[in-house]
Amino acid sequence: MPSRILDDALQALGHRDDPQAKTPASAILTLAILAAMERGGKHNKALALAQDLKRFTHIPSPSRFHRRLHALSPLLLPLHYLLAQVWKNLHQAQACALDTFPLPVCENIRAPRARPFPDGVYRGFIPRERVPFHGLKHHLRVDDGKSLHEVNLTPGSPHGLTPFLLLPLELPEGAERYLDRGYERHLHEDLLKEAQGLVPMGIRRGKGRRYVPWPQYLAVVGRRVVETVGSTLHASFPRRVRAVTQEGFVMEVRSFVLAQNLGLMVQRMLG
Repeated sequence: MPSRILDDALQALGHRDDPQAKTPASAILTLAILAAMERGGKHNKALALAQDLKRFTHIPSPSRFHRRLHALSPLLLPLHYLLAQVWKNLHQAQACALDTFPLPVCENIRAPRARPFPDGVYRGFIPRERVPFHGLKHHLRVDDGKSLHEVNLTPGSPHGLTPFLLLPLELPEGAERYLDRGYERHLHEDLLKEAQGLVPMGIRRGKGRRYVPWPQYLAVVGRRVVETVGSTLHASFPRRVRAVTQEGFVMEVRSFVLAQNLGLMVQRMLG
């Protein structure tokens, strides 16, 4: 079923396969998603598994598969947003939660020699663990149905609120947004509430002038969905995403996000 969904989505995006291609683009993306779901992102193991299952008419060689996948990588983000629109027909979200997760590309001691991400702008800090890291930040917006609607990748050093201001936040009027303390900005909350009618439900600092005790419990409970989805997503990652280039690293991350949403969509359709 994922291959059929991807085939329809690629047709909706206007993608056409080369007539000489033995393996369609939907099968290439399905193999990448299979690697993310079952083999920790290791494409060689996913190709071997697909060879054993005999569900595909033609399995490309690992080198050919990687060339095809890198050529299709610009379609991963449009596919994600197209499937998010399809999900809205399956589930009418009334609330969303936002959070930021670190994506280290290497150990801290190897940061000066990190070839794909050599600059100091990728040097970030994990507040909950009080340790630095070298890599990217993964910004997620999850609805109350556990679907990842909006994703953003930024270098590790900028504040988490910076990319949050760039997210479109396509939500119905009156929808609630569950935020943690890092997203507390009164001016931004007032602008969104006036322009889009979104209700901010943030975990506020105890001495803040907008601190009210009883909404804190609702914010903590509402944010559990993004913490659960984010933890599940990042637990499926390998210990270190092995990539030679920045584009390869981003492609790996987006394939895991696409696998997460496709699995949820198939589960909802079959249920």
